[in-house]
Amino acid sequence: MAINVPDTGENLALEMIVNKTAAQNLVLKLYSNNITPSDTDTAGTYTECTFTGYSAITLTGASWGSASAGSIAYAQQTFTCSGAGSENVYGYYVVQSSSGTLLYSERGTGVPFTITTVGDNVKVTPTITAS
Repeated sequence: MAINVPDTGENLALEMIVNKTAAQNLVLKLYSNNITPSDTDTAGTYTECTFTGYSAITLTGASWGSASAGSIAYAQQTFTCSGAGSENVYGYYVVQSSSGTLLYSERGTGVPFTITTVGDNVKVTPTITAS
């Protein structure tokens, strides 16, 4: 017999992953190396962006929406350039705040996004879906 995880179980697991019911917040980061995420990646696989004004964003557990239909989302987050320079952004990755363990990552579509001017920004809506 195969195990079956019903929607309620998936939703609970999603809430635990994002610290809705667990002990560690998540941290959202942009990456600048031209890679496609893979199963063998670690946080060290990604080169975190450094453009002026950039900083990683902590995703607090209580601020995630409620899981529904196997999906959970956080409000859209914006990374904005505040100075001169140039950097390519290829995607984002999410790590646990204390352990630094990579939880998931995503390469953007139409990348790279090139940050060159004050006010240039990248917007990410963190979402996890179980299937």
